[in-house]
Amino acid sequence: MGNLFLREKESWLAWSFWGAIGAFITLYVAMSTSKAHFIVASSMGVLVVLTWWMQQSKRYDFGRAFKICCYVLLLTVLPAFLVVVVPSDDLNRFDLIFQSATFLTLSLFVCLLCSWIARRPKQYY
Repeated sequence: MGNLFLREKESWLAWSFWGAIGAFITLYVAMSTSKAHFIVASSMGVLVVLTWWMQQSKRYDFGRAFKICCYVLLLTVLPAFLVVVVPSDDLNRFDLIFQSATFLTLSLFVCLLCSWIARRPKQYY
């Protein structure tokens, strides 16, 4: 029957660990190349691995998976964004705002998609 009456508490330390691993990977890719699409691909790759793991465990409903995906993606992308993208002098403010808005909408869409994939299947009683 699953966790019908039991609400699981979040282990934010574990999700922070996932985010730290993703931040190291994304920061390494960002330092190696300053291309924005490689940075986005590495951060989304970490999110795909996390989604696969959550889908295999079948313990996460949609809301909980969405919360976790957004948190891990924020931690994954923040260091690379602050170190590589913001200090670059070749971007003017409009380009930075446009790239940030595009990445925000893309990451929200990917978090929704990953949460939909990671949710546990419906249980018929």
